[in-house]
Amino acid sequence: MTIINGGTKGNNGRSARRTTTKKIKLEQKLLLTLGCCATFLFIRYIRHDNSTTAASLGRQAMMMRLGKLKEADKKNHKGGGSNSGRMLQIRRAMTDPNYDTYDKLLAQQILSAQANLIDVSFQNQHLLEEDDYSGVIGQFCPLNFQVQKENPPDSPMFRDVVSKSDGCDGENVITVDLKEAVTLAREFDAFATENEFDSAYYNVPNQLQLKGVVFHESRCGSTLAANTMMAMNPIKHRVYSESSPPIAAIKACGELYENCSVEAGANLLRDIIFMMGRSNDPNEEILLFKFQSITTRNMDTFRKAFPETPWIYLYREPVEVMMSQLNVPQMRMANCVRSHTHSEMVSRFVARSGYRPPDLDDEEWCAIHLATLCESAIMNLNDADGLGMAVNYHKDLVHDFLDTVFPKHFNVPLDQEAIDRVIKVSGTYSKNRGRQGEFKADSEEKEKKASDGIREASSLFLEPSFHTLQDSRYNIRNR
Repeated sequence: MTIINGGTKGNNGRSARRTTTKKIKLEQKLLLTLGCCATFLFIRYIRHDNSTTAASLGRQAMMMRLGKLKEADKKNHKGGGSNSGRMLQIRRAMTDPNYDTYDKLLAQQILSAQANLIDVSFQNQHLLEEDDYSGVIGQFCPLNFQVQKENPPDSPMFRDVVSKSDGCDGENVITVDLKEAVTLAREFDAFATENEFDSAYYNVPNQLQLKGVVFHESRCGSTLAANTMMAMNPIKHRVYSESSPPIAAIKACGELYENCSVEAGANLLRDIIFMMGRSNDPNEEILLFKFQSITTRNMDTFRKAFPETPWIYLYREPVEVMMSQLNVPQMRMANCVRSHTHSEMVSRFVARSGYRPPDLDDEEWCAIHLATLCESAIMNLNDADGLGMAVNYHKDLVHDFLDTVFPKHFNVPLDQEAIDRVIKVSGTYSKNRGRQGEFKADSEEKEKKASDGIREASSLFLEPSFHTLQDSRYNIRNR
């Protein structure tokens, strides 16, 4: 057991907590039927009225009804109906007949997947271990995935989807204990399945199938990958592009797992992906992720959690990726430069390189940061033995996606309409966010404009791992 509190660890209280857990599990069994029945009653209330059938009651109408209930409840609800700064007790809300009516409806939103997990944080004292965790906070709100489905380049990142979702402003976000939410969601889903509830009438979530994940070096076509994954089939696909919850789990144990084990991080990540893969859209079937570049350092957490899920690592020619990384007003503020102040992996890389930190300039720190990502990818590619694939950025990258990555590696079906949609999206700059502009290849321009400092740093620190990726038996061009 690892209790994390300001970086300290302890190993006391396991037996006491196990005894408590047994009592809680017994209580959960007794409350399960009550909780699920109460939930379905609320689903009936939301999805049915005197003149509107469940099939015709859309998301907008449902949200209007919720809004009316919220306004009516403000008169009697302490705090004015706002959820800001308070924790919703989901189990109590669903089982206590005297509990606040509006809170019951919020709990039902989470259990029926009308509200989606948007963020994860940790209390000052939290516990992470291989089969349990506590002190982990989840935040939920109803996301409007339609804005991403209709135009991926206009909403290329998860934060864009959140900002364009009306129910996700600060006061409407629902804050809960994540473990409690996951436990009840699993009970809810199992109860619905065992009792063969009709999803056409009851708002029973469907669990999407995780088909593939994109890791990347950054500035190497990863957003194009996310946009094309959505464009393939907007109706059936749900794509999370650099969403907040998974990275919280992947980084939770520390770069070198000094806070907890790989298994502990994987246990948390499985629950997070489970919640993010619950959908109240009956048309959705496939779940796809693009993670933040920094998660590559702890890729083994993902692989431990999902040992059978295929993934790719996107990377780019060293000078080109460094030019993109350092294209900021002040070079010292670039992400790849700043990371050396808090990365043990970077420190270890420098130590074995024979250089002293005071002797390194910004370009070299950037190259070292990127090299640690590539080295981690190489290690995981070798360990995964074919489940991972290295993909180098080039101007026709989209054809690698269409010809190999999606149909053969992720096993996602493609038809001509899907191909046409992907080709159309790939002709638009991947992060246009509403601005007009077509994609233009810039590799040659970057090479020409690169300074001597960038060329030397990339040659010294980044090119070795780049060439290893190029020569890997798991590289897309070598398979």
